[in-house]
Amino acid sequence: MKPYLSFPMLSLALALAACTETESPPPRPWYAPEPWQAGPEAPQPLLQTVWKLSHLPVDDHHPAVQLVPKSQAGFVIFEADGRRITGFAGCQPLTGVYHLQGEEGLAIEAVARTGARCHKATFDTIGDRFATALSTATGYRLGKDDAVLELLDGERVTATLIYREPPPGRW
Repeated sequence: MKPYLSFPMLSLALALAACTETESPPPRPWYAPEPWQAGPEAPQPLLQTVWKLSHLPVDDHHPAVQLVPKSQAGFVIFEADGRRITGFAGCQPLTGVYHLQGEEGLAIEAVARTGARCHKATFDTIGDRFATALSTATGYRLGKDDAVLELLDGERVTATLIYREPPPGRW
């Protein structure tokens, strides 16, 4: 090789070696929701917080259900007015009236769902069980980090919900 070509070739080889191509993730389709944040969450109050359904325990007719944080199967918001709940159970919008009683007492009445049922029976079942857990609640318990909410019927946990900060513009 001729000496006057070796320096440019060496420079080009070093420049190419220094450039490592990093793969960027594929663009998110316009119809795909943004992922929910995962990981430890800051403590949250009971009221005016999005509580997403995370777990339904085993009962006489159904196995336990564990949902992933990005699941859209159910959520509830206890409005700050001290009266109304809003949310989703399965595929149906959910409303109701709640009353706090003392430190951890809770009563939820007039739970109503509107709209069409889901196309998947599993979501309908989860929605039915979640609505039942809400309407039979006699109390609640916040986790030590306040990012976990357990709905209670007496001493029995009927549903576990987690706080997840929604992406901007969602719920």
